[in-house]
Amino acid sequence: MKNKSYWFCGSALACAMSSTSLYAAQLEEVIVTAQKRQEDMQTVPVSVSAITADQLLDIGFNDITDIAAQVPSLIVLTNISPLATTFRIRNIGNAGNIPNFEPATGLFIDGAFRSRSGIGIGDLVDVSSVEVLKGPQSTLHGKNVTAGVISIQTQGPTEQLEAMVEVNLGSDDLRQVKSYVSGPLTDWLSGRLSVVDTSRGELIENAAGPDADGQNSYAVRGQLRADFSDKLSARLIVGYAEKDMNTLTGDVFLSEESQRIVRNAGGTLSIPNDPSDRLIEYSDGSYYEGDANDIILNLSYAGDGYTFTSISSYDDYNGLSSLEDVEQFSLKVADFYDRQQGSSFSQELRIASDGGEDFNWLVGGFYFTNEFIRGDKSRPEFIATEDVEAYGDAIVDELIAGGALPINLLPLVIPAFGVEGDRGDYYITQDTDNIGLFTKLDFNFNEKWKGALGLRYSYEDKRGTVDQSNQLSALGCVPPINTNLICQVTPDGNNFDQSDSFEALTGSVSASYFLNSDTMLYGAISSGFKSGGFSLQNGTASDELRPFDEETVINLELGAKTEFLDRRARVNAAIFHTEYKDFQNASFEGLVFIINNAELVTVNGIEVDSTMILSEHTMATVNLAYIDTLYDEYTRGQCYYGRTPDNDAGQCDLSGEALPSATKFKANIALNWRKPFSGGDLYSRLDYLYSSSANASSALDPRFDMPASSMTNLRFGWRNDSIDLALWGRNITDEVVINQVAPANIHTVVDSRVGAAEGSYQAFTLPQRTFGITARYTY
Repeated sequence: MKNKSYWFCGSALACAMSSTSLYAAQLEEVIVTAQKRQEDMQTVPVSVSAITADQLLDIGFNDITDIAAQVPSLIVLTNISPLATTFRIRNIGNAGNIPNFEPATGLFIDGAFRSRSGIGIGDLVDVSSVEVLKGPQSTLHGKNVTAGVISIQTQGPTEQLEAMVEVNLGSDDLRQVKSYVSGPLTDWLSGRLSVVDTSRGELIENAAGPDADGQNSYAVRGQLRADFSDKLSARLIVGYAEKDMNTLTGDVFLSEESQRIVRNAGGTLSIPNDPSDRLIEYSDGSYYEGDANDIILNLSYAGDGYTFTSISSYDDYNGLSSLEDVEQFSLKVADFYDRQQGSSFSQELRIASDGGEDFNWLVGGFYFTNEFIRGDKSRPEFIATEDVEAYGDAIVDELIAGGALPINLLPLVIPAFGVEGDRGDYYITQDTDNIGLFTKLDFNFNEKWKGALGLRYSYEDKRGTVDQSNQLSALGCVPPINTNLICQVTPDGNNFDQSDSFEALTGSVSASYFLNSDTMLYGAISSGFKSGGFSLQNGTASDELRPFDEETVINLELGAKTEFLDRRARVNAAIFHTEYKDFQNASFEGLVFIINNAELVTVNGIEVDSTMILSEHTMATVNLAYIDTLYDEYTRGQCYYGRTPDNDAGQCDLSGEALPSATKFKANIALNWRKPFSGGDLYSRLDYLYSSSANASSALDPRFDMPASSMTNLRFGWRNDSIDLALWGRNITDEVVINQVAPANIHTVVDSRVGAAEGSYQAFTLPQRTFGITARYTY
């Protein structure tokens, strides 16, 4: 293949400075590290979407949701806290509220694996590139990547003095400051320091207590780069982030029976019973406070014909989520305090040939250990509060009125729901050790044909424990209705202690054919593996129901990558068929989470990423994905409210149904415009996002078949080499989009006890319209 000669900016600053020029005559070369070596994206037989530094500036990158707005195959979901953020690639993923349930999408920051997806992405000031690898990536990336990989690279220390300060002001009292300074410290040592501080007012109005969905956070990240010689270099990264915020909460819809119980217990119902109006009526609030640390040491040695790389990483976090109104309405029934702590260490070593030969090779090893703790021995997780007896009395009254409870049993069941001061405790741990050995061999048969073979051996050992207890000041867990809240969420003595190990051999085979220097066709087969584990949740689950099996996946993919119109246009497309055996699935049933395996999930789809320079001033990007994701066989699914179970375990057969939140068709369309003006460039970017219909509930309740939705973002500004001023708006048409629905924390369980015709639920919506201004100065 002949060399490519089109424009490429190699750093964030270079891209920022080059943005003052008009669009180049040809599209820039995009360098990716999808196969753990730097390669032109157009020659890599992997479906990868790459967002460059220049594009990150154009979109006003602030968090991973901004990347999802550019990559149709990526879905980002979050609800009650930053720890509950999850990623889905090609519709594969699960709820993040189960902290020890590991994700199917792996997150890597500066080459280091991160076990929790919701930590730290919005705290990175100087991101230089983001790569989204789609489909199983177990061969090279190893752990928890059966859906794909998100790889984020930050800009390292520079050899010249650079500095930047950015101020963002927006609606809902948004105040954000980002800054960095970078440059040489000696002739062989350079450093970089970046800081981000963010505060934002609440987006959800509360009619009975404090408002919700605010933000208050800051992060500091320091780096050192040492060039010991022409061959040996090291990069040390140390980061700290802290958050203290009142979080997003579920907007609750109440059944008629639950509304009646709330009124009879003395609660108010002053707001519309609308789960999409971002208006709640909680007696208290929900909060999150936590901090996270991370350290990454990257060593690189360039030998004679090879490169040795070592990536050492340590990270930890400590977070407390407080829901001081479990009942999610205008009563004070119970408080919930959920402390989560985790620490991880990983080490990757690899040796790779320099590339450019007919035969190239890479071998490596990976070690990962993680300790996770949920619970706080110094305080209870659940505390029954002042309205719990009145709420229990109202439940009993509803049961009597419906004929479900004889009056002569009334003295035996009061207080039915517990009394103020009842408390429940849990302490949950999980220890994980993972070892991987991997290799990848690349063969350049001739100018037209290339092939690659990859193999990985993985071994993982896990141990999980659950300790539960309660302290009850009244009758406690007694028949006939056994509705005491604490008895259900922390049954005394329902403990668990078990360990298991898992191993697998996974691999990949690919072939590439170059029609010419601008067009490549490829085919690939890859397999993946995700170890089994334990459902380490508080609640009434038995020992037999807690373990779940390992997940395996095989993916078949055909793709094409081409550039044309004298490299003013680029189209990359892939068609794929993926099968997940023993797919690990999770669902929420109102008080507890359930994890088990779906026998078979199939994913079929096509993705198209395209970019075209339309004129000297205008560039367009059109990215499309059509993905059909089915429970091909799932006989142990969650039943939605009112559905008759299909087996004695109370489960339902979901075979043939689409997965939750599995949007079949998504489109992301962007239009960039630039024009010289007054010593710089006027510029604008219009983003349009379309998502077809999907069911937003894990039980696939027909009530939550959400219609197609769209969202429009707009950015307009002026910039030169040092100054950037922009006005921006997100969701400028103020679309209301519900992206997750779940049973209401307590009301749904109560509904089933009293025989309500319609179950209560809670919904989580995407943010409403926001506007703002950004001012950036770069030195």
